[in-house]
Amino acid sequence: MSQAKGAPLRAFAIYLFAAAIGVAGGLLGSAFQIGLNWIQELTTGVDLDKEHLSDAVANNLPGWQIVLIPTVGGLCAGLVLLLLRGQRAPFGVGDLVGLVQLRKGTIRFRQSLVQIVSSACTIGSGGSIGREGANSQIAATFAAILARWAKLGSRPRAVLLGCAVAAGMATSYNAPIAGAIFVMEVVLGNFAMNVFGPIVVASVLATILRQQILSEGAIYARASENVAALSPTLILAALVLGLMCGVGGVAFRVVIDFGRRCFKALRLPPPLALALGGLIVGLIGLYRPETWGNGFEVVEKVAHDPLPLGMIVALFVWKQVATVATVGSGGLGGIFTPNLVIGAAFGGIFAQALGLIDPVSDAQRTTFAFVGMAGLCAATMHAPVTAVVLVFELTGHYELTLPVMLCSIVASISSSLIDEDSYYTAAMKAKGDAVPSGIEDLAIRSTYARDVLRSDCVTVRDTASFDEVMNHLGNHRGDTLYVQDGPGRLVGRIDLQDVQSVINAPTLSKVVIAADVTRPVVTAYPEDSIAALMPQFDDPELREVAVVSHGAPMRLLGRVRHQDVIAAIGDEVLGAQKRALKLSLVGEDHLLDLPSGYTIRAIALPDTWVGLAVDALPSAERRDLVVLLALRSDGGREETLVASPDLVLQDGWRLVVLGRRDAVAKLEAGPGGDD
Repeated sequence: MSQAKGAPLRAFAIYLFAAAIGVAGGLLGSAFQIGLNWIQELTTGVDLDKEHLSDAVANNLPGWQIVLIPTVGGLCAGLVLLLLRGQRAPFGVGDLVGLVQLRKGTIRFRQSLVQIVSSACTIGSGGSIGREGANSQIAATFAAILARWAKLGSRPRAVLLGCAVAAGMATSYNAPIAGAIFVMEVVLGNFAMNVFGPIVVASVLATILRQQILSEGAIYARASENVAALSPTLILAALVLGLMCGVGGVAFRVVIDFGRRCFKALRLPPPLALALGGLIVGLIGLYRPETWGNGFEVVEKVAHDPLPLGMIVALFVWKQVATVATVGSGGLGGIFTPNLVIGAAFGGIFAQALGLIDPVSDAQRTTFAFVGMAGLCAATMHAPVTAVVLVFELTGHYELTLPVMLCSIVASISSSLIDEDSYYTAAMKAKGDAVPSGIEDLAIRSTYARDVLRSDCVTVRDTASFDEVMNHLGNHRGDTLYVQDGPGRLVGRIDLQDVQSVINAPTLSKVVIAADVTRPVVTAYPEDSIAALMPQFDDPELREVAVVSHGAPMRLLGRVRHQDVIAAIGDEVLGAQKRALKLSLVGEDHLLDLPSGYTIRAIALPDTWVGLAVDALPSAERRDLVVLLALRSDGGREETLVASPDLVLQDGWRLVVLGRRDAVAKLEAGPGGDD
């Protein structure tokens, strides 16, 4: 009875954790925003509730302060980073995507706190970078602490980090739906309900707290007052804008990479590099003060006010330069918001260009500014759904839906054709990480030996007698023994076939010891992924891999069976869907879209398997498949049994098996059947 209650309780716990992350993200993210406002008011001397940052810079600061403030801010940000002693700890949305998808690495409180303070110095002093990176980092730090406290595995830990990103995005943009969609589309690549539910909880709670603390509605409600419904011709023009945004998104990422390489070539210490980046931002601010800060209010200017074409072009160019200087010098933050500003300027330029062909009203220019904002976002992140929902939540205008949808999907497709990598996947590859391609590839690359490790290894000393070896093999359900020397170092393995020649020679059995029939052992480390383990099982004689410790002496930690690897793939890919698939599997031949070459079927129990326990099934027949469930008829109804190792299969049962298509087909056909 307790086992039946366990799963619902564990499933409910993830929602409690997600709620806690949402509350923490909303509270701490709002506090971070208040702190940024305080820093900016301190440096500019104006009340930002009454005046935009760019206006304050242009109207209240002398030129030397415009240059000095971001320079000093960058210097302070770099000095703070010296506390990390050269370590490159994960920070921001880009690194969090890697942590979630690859399920390796961790967030430490001290390192994260240092980075958040450094980010505040950069953003608060006018650095051209977004606060969504810091907001997500704040929530992710709490999520990492929570996951360590609860001793969660890699999969639920990844979900909690996804909740943190959603909370951070929602707190930054007052956009709970877009925050959740961004995580599902970009971070997790999975819209399964058992994942989507906790993400929504965290995103919604973070947004509620943000609204209560900061008392803000839709960020661009005022700027979008003049939004107009476009004619069919202008809606189709959004397709052209989408193509241009696709190219622009790739170009934006290229110039950021170029900026990073330039600053890296200078080999400056962090304080000087960030100070130089701030100096560049300050010098640009002398000419275009709108480039200061993340640029939230600049979008409002571009969309709401009919700015001259020259001013919009200047903003489009210099905002990119300021962002490249801030990010390239090592400033910690997000590029999401600057990307939106540049996209809005791009849309404004496009609208003015259309006006040369046919007059375009101010309301239509406003519309194209938001369409361009969505298009460049979709192209840079390869996230068209997020872009559509985000613009709708930022403006609250349904009239934007059609052109934004068209522009975003075209921009995402065209940018993918030019470069398969988004901003985030390119960052992962730059660090040498393999980027998963699809949920199946993600499953085998983000599940590790430690996740499927069995600790029930049977060991013998290398000096053990042959009779002792046979006694272990006779009492052990498996057919592999591990051999250790006196100090406990793993020296090899003994398989059942290794002793067959000795069994038939009684004289040998008296003198043979374990070391005489030991063969080399195939090993793996706990952090090795399933993707790395699978090629090992191409050897038809290898049934399991020994998991060992690093260093010398090599200690045996456990074992991973081939069946465990296949079962782990099925669990990761199907997850909780197995229960929903029960009716489809029973009574009909149903194939699922599994990893390439794999299938899941309900088949009749082979005659040769009747009376055998699951772990005693012929290894040659089940080398490329695993038995998941057993189905038996009981009084006219079908009962499902878990295929535990000691379950004895009976005549008339059916089995649910997961494995390679050819292996399942061969088993289903029976002796003499075609593959």
